[in-house]
Amino acid sequence: MIGHMRHRVGLYVPEVVADDLGGSVTTWTFVRAMWAGIKPKALSETRENGRLAVTQTYLVAIRYRPSFPERARLMWQGRILRVVAASDPDARGERLHLICEEETQ
Repeated sequence: MIGHMRHRVGLYVPEVVADDLGGSVTTWTFVRAMWAGIKPKALSETRENGRLAVTQTYLVAIRYRPSFPERARLMWQGRILRVVAASDPDARGERLHLICEEETQ
């Protein structure tokens, strides 16, 4: 599995900051860079407001982290991957499988 982790990704977590108008703004803070194995998982098409929206999902494998952030995103080759779910596939604490959706900008 280690040989398949050949993509460098950045892990980002959200940070909510109060603004001057009494509201809040979410900024994304870099946590660390790590190696990952990335495979396309599915491509789905939906209609939103009369337009076609395409969502690409990926299966991302990383080394195990005991406290993986609940809301996170990964930066990979200029793409933003929103982490939807994280699981330890064999409960051995060696790796995490992340289901990610690519965010369109």
